[in-house]
Amino acid sequence: MAEEVLVSNPSIIIVGALAYDQISSTKKEFSKTGPGLNCKLETLDEHFGGCGGNIAYGIGQHSQDAKLVSVCGELDFHNYRTHIESPFINLQGVMTKFNAKCARAFVATDLNGKQFTAFYPGPEVSEHSWEAHLANQDLQQSQIMVCAPYPEKLMSSSLKHMRDTNPKALRIWCPGQYADSLNTDSLKHFSDLWDVLIGNEHEVDHLMTHDADLVNKKTVIVTAGPKPIKVYMAHGGTRTFPVPKLTTPSVDPTGSGDAFIAGFASVIGQHLSAGDKGAWIGHVNEAVQSGIRSAQRCLQQLGSQNYTNLSN
Repeated sequence: MAEEVLVSNPSIIIVGALAYDQISSTKKEFSKTGPGLNCKLETLDEHFGGCGGNIAYGIGQHSQDAKLVSVCGELDFHNYRTHIESPFINLQGVMTKFNAKCARAFVATDLNGKQFTAFYPGPEVSEHSWEAHLANQDLQQSQIMVCAPYPEKLMSSSLKHMRDTNPKALRIWCPGQYADSLNTDSLKHFSDLWDVLIGNEHEVDHLMTHDADLVNKKTVIVTAGPKPIKVYMAHGGTRTFPVPKLTTPSVDPTGSGDAFIAGFASVIGQHLSAGDKGAWIGHVNEAVQSGIRSAQRCLQQLGSQNYTNLSN
């Protein structure tokens, strides 16, 4: 393991994977279960990705400070580091495992924009090692943690550590592709670990099969591609936000959900109060609109980390 460094950090904390994305397209139309036994690809490109890396990149594009807490492979992290390093992104929370490679995502998009993803999670880390890593990040200085999709035990450890060490911080949970593996007992375990949940309609629908009352307990934000975004407010009521039609054709949907999260968190981070954890609620409309703009900028580029500064 690389040597750990204890750093005081006021940034938005992002927990999640960094990965190399193999992005492809096909003229085949996917069924509900995916591409089937085989699929001819029309294009194939490699880009920087991983939900944690994508969200950190997006927050940096809003000129907000982000600290990425992740684990990577020493054999191929150098190019990723060179790409993502910026004055706004702190990589001292990235644990390096020697003689290992970073995670990989293999993404195929059909002619309707439907995606199939296969994921190699990269280096494994024990729950004990991860908790020790978190303890070295001085999370007391940060007002937001965004917990991106990660193995269940690592998501749980991260949210729990933030709750216990910095209870005034806002914890945003985005289970993503790991939502399908969560069951009723898992959701009960997570129930007091998050303040805001963000997921697409498939992910939230699955979670609600295990907890039908999920959207009535805390703030839950549901994205649905080009369809309106729904925000179920913790204090009751639902807000609906239409998604403007793109003025130019979508190029690639990969990472657009992560870009939404980055845009949302960037605005919320500007409106948190140390004395009032719920102060951000009054700015939820602005945050959702920021998320939509970020997602649409991402959609107009190939890859998840190729859109540019959104701070103006």
